[in-house]
Amino acid sequence: MVTNEDMINKILYKIIAQDMIEPLLYFPQGLICGVILIIALVIINGLWYQLRRCLLISTIKIICLGLFVAYIYTLLQQTYFSRPPGSRSTVSLILGETWQGSIQSKAYVIENILMMIPFGLLLPSILKPAENIFCCIPLGFFFSVNLEYAQFLSQRGHMQVDDVVMNVIGTVIGYLLFISVKLLGKIRRHLKEKK
Repeated sequence: MVTNEDMINKILYKIIAQDMIEPLLYFPQGLICGVILIIALVIINGLWYQLRRCLLISTIKIICLGLFVAYIYTLLQQTYFSRPPGSRSTVSLILGETWQGSIQSKAYVIENILMMIPFGLLLPSILKPAENIFCCIPLGFFFSVNLEYAQFLSQRGHMQVDDVVMNVIGTVIGYLLFISVKLLGKIRRHLKEKK
């Protein structure tokens, strides 16, 4: 028997899936920017190695930088540049107001969390200080507040405190994924050393 809640959840998932199509359209362009950066860094790394006999930056960091550029490009296209100036002008400083709205509003809440998971995962991979939670999470907060403010000034997005809170939650989830991957790597290395 399908309940009303099951029906709402099904609609919610469908809306989120449909909303994810647009960022996927921007991602190839972002990926091109990321690949250009990777190629440039590989060349610089090679030249540096010829001069100093050591690498300037690790291969994994180069890949993460390329992915971060692709991610930021896609994020900014989706949340700012794809929207006409003056198209959105509402301000909501009431915590939880977005979740109380329509199913579409609930989808936006979840999408704001999903949107920042790569930020929390990739930033500590490329920026050593961001490996500390007391650096990574405030940077996610700072990025989100600045994005909301830019949207407010240009009226390209609704300025909502919920967006900032959900973005920070997404950053925390991404950071926890980063820590988990790092921990698994340490465990794997430790087990290899024991053999």
